[in-house]
Amino acid sequence: MKKTYLLLLIFLISCSQGATEEFQSGEEVYEARCSACHGPNFEGRVGPNIDSNSPSASMPDSYWIQTITKGKGSMPAVRLSDKEVSLVIEYIKNNY
Repeated sequence: MKKTYLLLLIFLISCSQGATEEFQSGEEVYEARCSACHGPNFEGRVGPNIDSNSPSASMPDSYWIQTITKGKGSMPAVRLSDKEVSLVIEYIKNNY
């Protein structure tokens, strides 16, 4: 019986380790974590537009970092690595 529990524990631990894989591009981050609310073309849906006409377009990176990692208004904080935050900010600024 103890062997069964041990095997089950090892199995569960090995399954959970894959969930921490990082995204490799800003586009991947945006599509997975941002586009549902901000739209695939930054036009806004539930969340505001974040295109070149939005007030946030001229904000410094520190504003974006704070907004993404801490949330703002009805936007919840998004759990991303520092690298993923940088990638998605660069992607948004280069494509809106």
